[in-house]
Amino acid sequence: MADLDAYPDTTAPRVVLVEDDVDLRELLAHCLSSQGLTVATAGSGLELYQQIAKEPADIVILDIGLPDQDGYTIASFLRANTNMGLIILTARSRVDDRLKGFTSGADLYFVKPVDCRELAIATINLARRLATSPEAGEAQTLQPTSSSEPWMLDSSRWSIHSPRGLPVRLTAKEFDLVVALTQEPGRAVDRTELLEKLDYANTVQGSRGLDALVSRLRRKIEAAVGEAFPIQTVHAKGYLFSAPIKQL
Repeated sequence: MADLDAYPDTTAPRVVLVEDDVDLRELLAHCLSSQGLTVATAGSGLELYQQIAKEPADIVILDIGLPDQDGYTIASFLRANTNMGLIILTARSRVDDRLKGFTSGADLYFVKPVDCRELAIATINLARRLATSPEAGEAQTLQPTSSSEPWMLDSSRWSIHSPRGLPVRLTAKEFDLVVALTQEPGRAVDRTELLEKLDYANTVQGSRGLDALVSRLRRKIEAAVGEAFPIQTVHAKGYLFSAPIKQL
């Protein structure tokens, strides 16, 4: 059996528990904490993105049925853009659901109800494996990079610099989009607000234009600097810039 006291408080694996059921979230968080884990909680995909933008985690325990974004989509994003361990915890028990979970990038898949001690041991073991993997020591951040530096926005040159210092020139519309998303760090900006700020009509066509702009900008920056650009889609809301950023 894994030694639940193997991690002193200062080095305990940091876990973000994502669960929209308040009672279950509090119960699991208390139980996991009592087993020696450092636990933060989130009730939605947006809260998760805000949590890990402020402070990286070792493991994310993720419910699938969240109010703002499909859990499988979140799992795919985390797997593509971070080195964090991922445990899916859900009531969905069908084989097809399990396969979809693992295909989306889950390391482990638990079906509710779950014994908290079993979940804690599995979490600690996963954290140990990740700590001794070849990728250990790399930042567990939203960007696949070992740098802890923020993105930098240069207003005088209409450019953005990656955490590694690589600059990318932006068009006027791209620059306005980044400014709109980063005026209040960690806040999801409503689609209607973005349409207005970027001079798109509040129509289906205007909304498609906004989505196309975001998609092009993601591809452009990823191709230029070799790492994902952290603009996150927030279901039924808009977009969120989910990483630290500073003005030059």
